[in-house]
Order: sequence, then C-alpha cells, then structure tokens
Amino acid sequence: MEAVRHAEESRRVAALRRYAILDTPREEEFDEVVRVVSAICGTPIAVVNLIDAERQWFKAEVGLGVRETPLPASICAHAILQPDLFIVPDTLKDARFADNPLVAGEPHLRFYAGALLETPDGLPLGTICVLDYEPRELDENQKALLRMTARQIMKMMELRRLNATERTARERAETHAEATSARLAHANRESDLREQFIAVLGHDLRNPLASIQAAAHLVKRGKLTLDEMLHLTQGSISRMSSLIDNILDFARGRLGNGIDLVRSDVALVPLLTQVVDELRAAAPDRTFVTDFALDGNVCCDAGRIGQLLSNLGGNAVVYGTPGTPIDVSACIRDGMFELSVSNAGEPIPEAALAKLFQPFFRGEVRANQQGLGLGLYISSEIARAHGGTLTASSTPEKTTFLFRMPAHAT
Repeated sequence: MEAVRHAEESRRVAALRRYAILDTPREEEFDEVVRVVSAICGTPIAVVNLIDAERQWFKAEVGLGVRETPLPASICAHAILQPDLFIVPDTLKDARFADNPLVAGEPHLRFYAGALLETPDGLPLGTICVLDYEPRELDENQKALLRMTARQIMKMMELRRLNATERTARERAETHAEATSARLAHANRESDLREQFIAVLGHDLRNPLASIQAAAHLVKRGKLTLDEMLHLTQGSISRMSSLIDNILDFARGRLGNGIDLVRSDVALVPLLTQVVDELRAAAPDRTFVTDFALDGNVCCDAGRIGQLLSNLGGNAVVYGTPGTPIDVSACIRDGMFELSVSNAGEPIPEAALAKLFQPFFRGEVRANQQGLGLGLYISSEIARAHGGTLTASSTPEKTTFLFRMPAHAT
C-alpha cells in the first residue's frame, strides 16, 4: 500500500530542498552514523533516508547498496506521517506492507524501525531507520539511540547548510574584494578562519564518533554488553552533541544572526540540577558539589543558561584534577544572578586568560587542550546576549568561571 502524502507536502519538500543535500556524494560523517546504528541495533541495514517528492534518497546506507528507490515502495513514506518512532515488527503481518515489492520480493524485508528527521518547525524530511530480513523488536536502549541519532543527524544537516551559506557569502565577497583592500583583507581572514574551522572539526567530531564505533564493534564481537557499551559511550555522545551545538551557534553568529534568546521568568534550580546530573552521567568518575541558593525566578533564556553551564561544566571535567570536586553554585546577589563553576587543576597562564573567550583559541592554554575552542566563546556570547558578563580567574588552588547578569527584566 502506497503512503498518502503529508498534509503539508509542498512545505515539507521545499524545506528538504533548502538543505541542498539531495544527490550529494557520500560523506564519511553520515556513513559513520549508519555503521554505528547498524552495529548497536544488530540489524544488517541502516539508512539515512530523505523523502523527496517522487523518490526516497539515501544520504548514507549500510546493507542496501543503492542510493535511492521509488516512493511507492517506501516504508519511510509511511513513517514520516507518524510521530516519534515508527516500528513494524513483522512486515508480512502488516496489511500496509505485505504486498510491498521489497517485502514480497527481494530483499524480503521483514522488520523496520525509523526515527523522524524533523526541521525545528516540525516538518518531517525523512528518517534514520534500521531494517532486517527477520521479524524482531528493539529494546528501550536501541529505541533511545534511534531518537538521539535522529536529532544529531538534523544538527549535522543544519551545520552543513550553514557552512554552504557562509561559503556562498564568502565567495560573493571575494568576487567584489578588489573594490577595496580592506574588503580583500577581510575575505582572507574569513577564508583562514574557515580553513581552521574545517580542520579542527574534522579532527574533533570524528573522535567521539570513532569511540562509539569502536565500542559498537566490541558489542558485535561479544566483548561488551549493550548496557556496558552505552555506559562507555555516553560521554562521547554528550561531547559530540555539545560540539555540534557550539558549531551551529558559531556559524549563526558569523552569518550575523547572533545568539537567539527567548526570555521568560524561570525557576532555574530544576534546570541547573538537570544539567549537573547530565554531567555526572557523562563523567561518572567526577564529583560535583552544588549550592543553588535561588529563592525567586530569573528572567532569562533557560535553554541558553543550561547550555552555558554545560559548556563550563564540561570544561571543568576535562581540565580539573581527577579526584577533586567540581563546585557549581548559583545565587541572586544585589539584583544580579550569579553562576559559578570552579575546579582544581593546573592554573591558566595570565597571558592566556586574556584570549580565553576567543573562538578557536586552543593549544596555548594547556598541553592537553581539547575541542574546537568554541565552548567558552559561545558561553561568553550567551552571557553578552543576556546583558551580562563571563569572567575567568585562575590560581594554583583553583580556576573559576563566573557568569553575572541582571536577575530581572529592566
């Protein structure tokens, strides 16, 4: 049975095409994702599937060997009509798919599970899906993985789109660069920054993906249980998500949009507690000590405050001395909301402190500098967007990051 068209089909297809991803060559970042998903779900087939107007096209696949198939045979065309996960335990027992040519004939698909790839305004573009030749089910961990992977793929697609927009803008600037030497110098600086961005991204985003993939291979070989694998890779998944969020914010800032805020009066203690709990889960060997003395609400963008704390906490995990606690405190003092994160560890040199919040500043602070050098930059931009400040102080005893902003709207 062929799926009906989405209720907002024209908007949906237009949104897909704005990503300019259809018919592009394979990219290793997407290929790694389907390999990992296939290994963890234990299925021979995994696909990043985009539903175009008259076909389904695969940005990445393992186990199929083709890049597209006609829309009438698409199970994913049914999946994009449903919320959340779409699971078919046995296609032959489902009237919608029993006569599907890919079910009744080669390759005799019997199992399907897909998670939606959705735009921020809720338009489904396709799925990350897994398929098998035998009826089966997914456990709760595997379902959670599919949902999480769908969110990461959309972030990767958004990053890809923003990079293309920036590249087009830079090329236009270069076309007119001869008008003034200043414009030429600006274009060269942009070009240098972009090359640095790509080089660092290629290294740092692949590292957590490689870690997840290695653990998945151990599961396949029976060396690890799935629960052990998820425990080992939780930190890698968290770091990858943080990297992508920071990259997207940086790209939006370079395109002139800045940090978006949606302010409201919020009780921040539950949010701050949740962020610290996520940091604890990602770094179970580290101890977090919290002191949240917040009696009233704070006028802020709660999501952005959570992102700022996540960046500062992640920084403390990486550079704090193992075995020593990481202190996180929040209070309202003299009409100002204050949030601080402190850790023991090697002090930051005075010269480096002055550059600490610059983008791509890395390798000059400590020998074990990691990441894109964007986390602290994005955090400082979040502080600035709130009309506040983010400062750093470092002594042989501890390093402290302090965020201050007006607690209430003025």
